[in-house]
Amino acid sequence: MFSRNVALGREVKISNWRKSALGTYSQSGDCQVYCIQSINIEPALSFIENHSDNLSLTHLAGRASALMIEKYPQINNVLRFGKLYPREEISLFFQVAVDPEGKDLSGHTVRDINNKSLSEIKEDMTRVIKKIKEGDDVNYKKVKSTMSFIPSLFVKPFISIYGFILYNLNLWSPLFGAPKDSFGSMMITNIGTLGMQTGLVPLVPFSRCPLILAFGSVYEKPVVSNGEVIVQKTVDCGWTLDHRIIDGVIGAKMALYFKELMENPEKLVVK
Repeated sequence: MFSRNVALGREVKISNWRKSALGTYSQSGDCQVYCIQSINIEPALSFIENHSDNLSLTHLAGRASALMIEKYPQINNVLRFGKLYPREEISLFFQVAVDPEGKDLSGHTVRDINNKSLSEIKEDMTRVIKKIKEGDDVNYKKVKSTMSFIPSLFVKPFISIYGFILYNLNLWSPLFGAPKDSFGSMMITNIGTLGMQTGLVPLVPFSRCPLILAFGSVYEKPVVSNGEVIVQKTVDCGWTLDHRIIDGVIGAKMALYFKELMENPEKLVVK
């Protein structure tokens, strides 16, 4: 009946600093670190234009994020009872606005995304997101049905208990309705599709997801290149990370590597 919710490895040996960080913050709501990073998006746009698969910047950002986590696996940990355990899989949750009015929000988790090509990521997302928006996704229906029966007064304790069972106890059952490790290693929300240029979004405590990327819209920005001012197409990335799991050193390195991949999109192609 029950099985592991998340495929985890052995406990991670941590430094005294990391132990202090884990003990300082009680939950992911009070340990958030924010960063805004500007990226030259012209190479990515050119790459998409020359690609025959109708890719989007979201697909490229997903692939770049997967390779970023693969390079810095410290990101991909789950906190349980004050200890860190590494996920055995890299998966990304892409947030989806279910309706144009924004009354409902859902998303799709692409599993084992670091081993998928850009085309495979696009096919995976297109297939499931289409079902979600049309109301045909089984998992989305189950979760929505479950929440509709819970009185508003009991939503907060229900979510807390639900998260405790799934992640602290690491137990999962098909009776829960939601798929295993629903939110994966990281979340991505493309706020650019909403017309937003820059934004920072909060972590979702019960998801046990330590990192969220808010990917903004493309805009033109004056920059200095070789002593001359030029106009460059740019995208702002808003990073929110859980400081209990990801410190400033790794946070800076991961963001710079993400920038390198997005500005050199040929590195995103599966060799």
